Amino acid sequence: MTSQHAQPTTRRTRSKLTDEIRDAIAQELILSEEFKPGDGLPTEAELCQRYGVSRVTVRSALRSLQEAGYIAIRQGKGSTVLPRPHAIAQGLDRLSSLESYAADQGVQVSTTDLVVIERPLDRREASRLERPPGTSALVIQRVKLYDNNRVAWLTDCVPQGVIPFDTLKADFAGSVLDVLLAHDELDVEYSDCQINAVGLSPEIAHNLAVREGMPAIHLDELTRTRTGDIVNWALAWLLPEHFNISVRRRSHFVR
Repeated sequence: MTSQHAQPTTRRTRSKLTDEIRDAIAQELILSEEFKPGDGLPTEAELCQRYGVSRVTVRSALRSLQEAGYIAIRQGKGSTVLPRPHAIAQGLDRLSSLESYAADQGVQVSTTDLVVIERPLDRREASRLERPPGTSALVIQRVKLYDNNRVAWLTDCVPQGVIPFDTLKADFAGSVLDVLLAHDELDVEYSDCQINAVGLSPEIAHNLAVREGMPAIHLDELTRTRTGDIVNWALAWLLPEHFNISVRRRSHFVR
């Protein structure tokens, strides 16, 4: 696959600005404990003035903080800081890494038992990635730690032609998705994710230091460019007691 080089769109730029303001509010006002659980945050107008951005950007940043479990927003009453969650809150309507979701909540996940292998795709893998069998791929496997607990086993498979493997290895800091999103020339846009409840196999249970058959949340995700090309196949097994996964459901279509 030949990567398509495209100029960043206005929407992508606006999204990055929203993320910057969200992170600034989280770090400067909430994680710094300037505003403690139960306190109300400054008004939207005050936040607009503080950060020099529009009300649309501030509202988007606050909604993101609400989805991450930082604040509660009530119409006419503003935003209230919530107690810090003990599980990693993860919304499925946002293309972000586990590291990003954790950082949104002021916590860290780390990587251990990292295995990086360059090998050809077998028939099943090639079919899933829509590549010819035997295509070279970089496979990255690891355990994720949260609060010194083994909470997830992750596998990413990036086929040849997406990004130079040496670049991926050099830029990797725990998340393949973060590397792909950081390279705007790849034009990564969305993913298709299947979610199932499974019992852990002996191998994965051993990696997570739990008993075989323990229940887990299994994510099977294909990350795609704007034109639909697959750039990564990610598999994850999450121990449910450490994750709070949510989906926003609406009563009608938003036009």
